[in-house]
Amino acid sequence: MMVLSDALTASGTRRLSPVQWNKDGCRGFDVQVREDVPAFDEGMIRRALLRGSLVCGNVDGLSLALNRKLWAIGYVARVQSDPVDRSIVVEVSMSRS
Repeated sequence: MMVLSDALTASGTRRLSPVQWNKDGCRGFDVQVREDVPAFDEGMIRRALLRGSLVCGNVDGLSLALNRKLWAIGYVARVQSDPVDRSIVVEVSMSRS
């Protein structure tokens, strides 16, 4: 069986360290950034993800909470979750505004 986080690791992305998020039965989420994200923005992105995850209590609202914080710095997130194993993968890319 292929794990969701393995399936989403594709060329053109790089993996960042996971974010702890002990809510809604999850222990955290994996983070990937697209190739259009400069490496020097990774710290700022990670802080935005941490702030967004603090205000959210369930997986259903995680995408909205994270995107609110990321949009302010020019990025968007695509959140995918697997209800079976409770894994979450967040893929960050430049916003297309």
